[in-house]
Amino acid sequence: MAIWASYMVNKEQHDSLADFLTHKVFNNAEGLEVYHDSADVNGFAMFMERYTEGLAIEQAAVNHFVENWKK
Repeated sequence: MAIWASYMVNKEQHDSLADFLTHKVFNNAEGLEVYHDSADVNGFAMFMERYTEGLAIEQAAVNHFVENWKK
């Protein structure tokens, strides 16, 4: 949001967002290429599996709250 706000305030009349990002935000930025690690990928897959299995519990809690909040 802050970058979007800066773009809206500081852009030149015909600057596109891509031009603003390229020439004003990331003009002298140096990058580092990072590769995935298979342990991280597997860990995230396990997290997502457990997370999606837990969604039913979250839904049950919401349903209980909605049904009982005025009692």
